[in-house]
Amino acid sequence: MRKSRLFLFLFLGTVSILILQGIWLHYVYRLTRFQLMVEIREAFGQAYRKEQTYRIPVVDIINPGAVTIESCGAEEVQIIRKCPEPDTIVYSNSSGHSIESFINNVFVDLREHIVPMNIYCLADLFAGMLYERDIPIYFVIERFDVLSGETLDSSLLPDKMQPEMNPETTIVLPVSEKESLRAILQWSSGVVLSRMTGCLAVTAGMVLSAVFCLYFLYREKRAGPDVRATASAEIPAGSVRDKEDLHETNRLNHIFHIAQYTFDPAKNELQGFGEVLQLNKKENTILYTLCMQCGNVVERSRLLEENWGNNGILYSRSLDTYITTLRKYLKKDPSVQIVTIKGVGYKLVW
Repeated sequence: MRKSRLFLFLFLGTVSILILQGIWLHYVYRLTRFQLMVEIREAFGQAYRKEQTYRIPVVDIINPGAVTIESCGAEEVQIIRKCPEPDTIVYSNSSGHSIESFINNVFVDLREHIVPMNIYCLADLFAGMLYERDIPIYFVIERFDVLSGETLDSSLLPDKMQPEMNPETTIVLPVSEKESLRAILQWSSGVVLSRMTGCLAVTAGMVLSAVFCLYFLYREKRAGPDVRATASAEIPAGSVRDKEDLHETNRLNHIFHIAQYTFDPAKNELQGFGEVLQLNKKENTILYTLCMQCGNVVERSRLLEENWGNNGILYSRSLDTYITTLRKYLKKDPSVQIVTIKGVGYKLVW
């Protein structure tokens, strides 16, 4: 029973380790995925800033003398680009932004109108950033209206399919108050798993170790205590090694005379009163054990373990049935009895 409890403890411990390993692997997967998104966001921002440098600077396309900044009070300014009528553009800081933020937004807007963004150039730059980071994903970049959400421009090629927009895999980059950019990503779990090779190797090693432990426990449980005891004993070379061979050897060397009966374990035969009864395996084993301990008490636990292994306690009623059957076989000689020792076991007397 102690060994059974030990095996149960080891089995539950191994299963618990596998469950904890699965939870840990799930956590590492989510963390790696988050870190990957951070890298992609950074690459998208770098690609946009690089695309901006490719456009003609505002000072090169706008005569500085044609742009005036007029004060309209505290934090209230207007930027006027004087062009031939009616093309004069007036920007007013009526939204309450700081002067610095307002001026930056105005010049971005001027550049966007005069030299608009090349979204295909941005897509090429973004692809290059991802290549440098070894992130093989498919994406589509869109320029859209902030208020209506309408797509103004897209890098989607005619032969490509639009990826599904998902908040977790869609990066939004504000450009101005009116327009923004978004990169819609499409990737597989393999992209994340490729960055978890170290964790996966450790997990595979632990899983293989756990499987080996479970297999070892299964072998030990199937073998039973008698096989382990036989294997650890000092047995001469060439002799039997397991329980069945050991019993077979003993049966070949013993023929028991039980009053007017003759019991031959090697042939599974019980002879007496002109009859030859053929015993099944468990009847033969139980009667053999009782004969070997003739006159002495054989514990129930021993008979259960010898015939049903560590699960013997589940077959207690079956043992009672086999004892009843053996008593019927021996009832023609009243001097032969299988006596029940209550709470202990049985003994064979004649």
